[in-house]
Parts: sequence; structure tokens; C-alpha cells
Amino acid sequence: MKRLLLLLITISLLLAPLPVQAAEPAEIPGNSSGQGGAGFVPSDAPEITGSSGIVMDMDTGDILYEKDCHRKAAPASTTKLLTAILAVDHLTPSDTTTVLDGALYNILPDAVTIALTPGEVMSVEDLLYAMLLPSANDAANVLAMAVSGTLPNFTTEMNKTAEALGCKDTHFTNANGLPDDNHYTTAYDMALIAREAYSRSRIRDIIRTEVYWIPATNLFEERELWTTNYLLYDVTDVYYELCTGGKTGYTEEAGYTMVAFAEQDGRRLVSVVFQCPTSDDRFRDASALLDFGLKSYHQIRPMEGFQLTQDTGEKGTILDNYYARLPHSLPEFSVDTSISLTARTTVSGEDIEKKATFYPSRTGSTVGEVTLSYQGKELAKIPITSNRSSMAEEFAHLQPEEKYEKGSGTEQAPKKTDILKSVLKDSLPMLIISLVLCILLCFTTIIVVHFRRKRRVNITRYFGDGPVPAVDPEAVAEIEERKRVREALRKLEDSGEEDPAKAERKAEKKAAYEDDGIEDSGEKAPRKASDPDAASATEDDLEDTGIRRPAKPAGKKAPAKESTDDLVDEG
Repeated sequence: MKRLLLLLITISLLLAPLPVQAAEPAEIPGNSSGQGGAGFVPSDAPEITGSSGIVMDMDTGDILYEKDCHRKAAPASTTKLLTAILAVDHLTPSDTTTVLDGALYNILPDAVTIALTPGEVMSVEDLLYAMLLPSANDAANVLAMAVSGTLPNFTTEMNKTAEALGCKDTHFTNANGLPDDNHYTTAYDMALIAREAYSRSRIRDIIRTEVYWIPATNLFEERELWTTNYLLYDVTDVYYELCTGGKTGYTEEAGYTMVAFAEQDGRRLVSVVFQCPTSDDRFRDASALLDFGLKSYHQIRPMEGFQLTQDTGEKGTILDNYYARLPHSLPEFSVDTSISLTARTTVSGEDIEKKATFYPSRTGSTVGEVTLSYQGKELAKIPITSNRSSMAEEFAHLQPEEKYEKGSGTEQAPKKTDILKSVLKDSLPMLIISLVLCILLCFTTIIVVHFRRKRRVNITRYFGDGPVPAVDPEAVAEIEERKRVREALRKLEDSGEEDPAKAERKAEKKAAYEDDGIEDSGEKAPRKASDPDAASATEDDLEDTGIRRPAKPAGKKAPAKESTDDLVDEG
């Protein structure tokens, strides 16, 4: 029986759930870490008394700690940081404004004020000090009316500005944070508002001030203002030397709230705590969170010294995978190495894993990305750019044997159709150029053949179809001269004029008959038989001289008159 009872007890202990301590998150926190419901609370983070809180890096937006940072809560007078943003953006510090009756409406008797009076004139800068140091509610309303004319109009601008800053769970109904069921925000949204306020130098100078004197106005004497942020006073127990300003808040419904800023070694943090039990609790919670963020985290530059072509011999690894087999010049790649991350102090830049991935196709000059991860958790992606932004889809054919499909998360062998399309896309410009060159070559060949055929036709016209004789320059000149003379004689015949050479010969013959010796003797010169003019002599002339005309030989005809063509052939 005892054994049976012992066995039952052992089984019940084994089946009972045992408490398990949560493991330290194996990640470097970023903006996404603050979106979960459980929150991001490292094991070495301080415990806070507030119901919600957050620590944010103002330069990177990284969340270093958060506790229910998206739970809605009443912000109390931390609301005045958003009022200060709108006042600085719309008003000039040196401008003056007059207090109206509407500015003092709905302010509770026990609420903090500086006793502003209707008709009192005060500068915008003095009102800002009054609103941010002692948290004067009447000063906040006067600034709101100076910006928008009415308080409802101002709250509308407040909600628009909060939405523009990324606030998702915020709605304001007044400029000072006095209790209202519809006036709420979250620690995360308030961190976004505080981060924006700290970016204004005017606000930054005011919230780090311990004491300020407002000079006498037309209706009131000089006022002395002290900040409610005890983190700035070195005489208090909650003094925090790294604090550079902040804004407190309190209502019975909201409890004690606090927004605090701190800087160290170029890093700037903001902490927000809501619904703390006591005033000192909010100061201790805020300073503890700021100190944790500054001491437990640091900025690292994981891309320092990173190169895409890490030497592994003559060529880099990426060049071996993608470009070693290509005959053209290689493009130049670049990646931003100045990126910084907020990491725990135990993590260095060398601990960050880096993986370069090239896209199958490109978008503009972006050809891939470098993925940063830590212990399997992806941190960031940095684009890889190329100097060849005009080469569309250059990397489609530059992949190795296995092609990575973006978004699928798997690798598979490329299809033959994809390879063919890739080759056609890359070869299309060369194909077009080759086609144009072929067309020009064909056109030139046709022209050359045409002119050679025409020359052959002209040669055949003079020499027939036989072989073309060798060309003698003198013979060609002689032929040309004959053609010229023939053409000249034809023109003379057509015009009816006498050949100048023939006329000259006639003149010479006539001169021979008119010789003076013959005329003096009274004899007539005998006529030559060959003279063509002898036919004109009469028989009476022959009888007088005693000479008879010789008989013509039989069977012999007189020579025919020379034709023009014969003269031309004789030159």
C-alpha cells in the first residue's frame, strides 16, 4: 500500500507543471520589439513601479526596454510637450499675446497656474517657460488660443500632429492634460511625441532650465519659476547627472507620470513612465531606465570593413559565383557601410552575420541586398547598388546554376525557357546591330554589281561581245580626234558653208593662172589635165593655141569626187 501511494505521488509530481524562467531574448531590439503584448524586458533590466514604461533611442528609434508600452493611460501634464511643439512651430518667441477669458475656462481651482489675468500681455517665450517648468495650465491654454484661436481648434491640430508622428493610440481633448475620459495616450506614443519635442532647440533649452524669472507685465509683478523635474537638482536624492531635461505630470486619475531625457557619448535616450505610485517613484523609474539604456547598450557599425569581393585568391567569392565566366567588363558594386545598430554591450560588430544576395532582376540601380542577422534573428537589410543602372535585368543571366527566386525562400534549377529568354534579352542589342550591318552590306553589294554591269554594257557597245582589247592612250586620242573632225564637217554640210581648206586651195589655183609673165606674152597657160577647172575651157581657146585636146583613154573613167567621209578617214 505504501509503495502504491509513493508511486501515485511520484506520477502526480511529474505531471504537474513546473515554473520555467524565461530565456534572454536572442535578438538585438528594434522598433518591432515593442509591438508585442508581452513586452521586451531583459532579465537584467530594472524593475519599475509604473504600470507602463519605455526607453527609446531618439536617433535610431530603437526600443531598449518596454513594459506594456501600448497600454492606454492618462498622460497628465506630459501632454504639454505636444502643446509646446505646436506653439514653437506657429509662434515667434518674441511675439506677445493677450490673455483672454476663454483661456482660463475649465481650469480646476487646485490646478497649477501662474495666476494669469484677462487682459494681461505676456511674450510667447515667457509662456513657454511657465508651461514647461512649473507646468502652468493657464499658460498652456493661452498658447493654444494664440495658435488656433480657440481651444477646440487647437485640440484638433494636436490630434493631427500626433497621428503624423506615428501615434496609433492617442487622443487629446485639451492642451494641458487635465482629466478627461477621452484624453489618453500610451508610453510608446508619448515617446514619439517627446522625441519630436526634443528635436526643437527652443524646447530643449527650456526643459533643461532649473529656474527662470518672468519680468513684470502690465498687470502683474515679476514671477519666479522653478522646474518640477527633480532629476536636474543636484541637491535631491533623485538627482541624475546625465539627465538633460524632462516633463512631469500628475492628476489623481493619471497618477505620477514622467518623461525624461539623457545623453552620453553622442547617444540620446528618452524614457517614459506612467501611473507611478509616488513622485519619487517616477523619478527613480525614469533615471533607472535611462541608466540601463546607456550602460547596457551601445552603437555598433557592423558594416565597417565589409567588402563584397572578399579575397579568396585571384578573384573574390562573388565574382567567382556570378561573373568569372563573363567576357565583358565587371560592374562596380557599393553598399552603405555607415549604418549603425543599437546592441547590447556584449555584442560587437563582428558578431553580426552578413549575407549578400543578388536579385534575379533589378530595380533601378539596386541589384541585391546584404542581410544582417544575430543568432538567426534578422536585424536589417542594406541594399547593394551598381554603377550600371541602365542595364535592365542584368542579373537574370548572371546567376549560377541554381537560381534564387525572391520571396519564395527556396532555390531551384532555372528553366530552359528562362535561360533562353535571358539570352535573348542580353543578345538583342547585338542582334539588331548585326542585322543593320548585314542590310548595309547587301545594299552596297547591289550598287557595286549594278555599276559593273553598266560598264560592261558600254564596253560591249564599242567592242562587241568579244574580249576587251588593251587600251592604248594614243589610239584612243586619235579616235577621239577623228570623231571630232567628222562631227565638224557634218555641221558644215548642214549649214551650206564651204570648207575653209577647200576654199584656200581654190584661191591658190586662181592665183597661179593670173601670173604676170603669161599675160605679157599674150599666151595662155595650158591647163593641166588633172585640174578640175580645166573642164571650163572652150574649144575656141584650144584652137587658137594650136593644141588639141587629147583623147581620153578608153575604158578609163574620171575619178569620182572625193566624199566627205573619205576626207575624214584621211584625217
